[in-house]
Amino acid sequence: MTLTTSTLDSVIVIWHVAVNNGDAATAAAACTEDVVVGGPRGDAAGRDVMRSWVESAGVRLMPRDCYDVPGGIVVAQDAQWTSDTTGSAPVTVFSTFGLRDGSISSIHRFSTLEEARAYPVAAAAAA
Repeated sequence: MTLTTSTLDSVIVIWHVAVNNGDAATAAAACTEDVVVGGPRGDAAGRDVMRSWVESAGVRLMPRDCYDVPGGIVVAQDAQWTSDTTGSAPVTVFSTFGLRDGSISSIHRFSTLEEARAYPVAAAAAA
């Protein structure tokens, strides 16, 4: 599938490039001070959390498709972890990106598109 760039906000593109390059400072700068980061292990908040995540995640995320939702965007991404030396195929993950004042205010990861689209991004983005 082809990425629909018309709906992918530029700050999300900047964030993906930074994450894929292991550039924690730029990824954090694309976010609000109180960015909420959530995934299978729960939620945490703040740019320091984002910096730490980028430094330790060892993941490359290739955006594939995106879907507008109230308060943000859901992005389908092909994820591949640098620690995977088996040559496994990328895994598709779905991330919600809440947006506020031109920055990313929340990012939550889900296993399915249905879960991601059901997440109340607008409420998380406004927090």
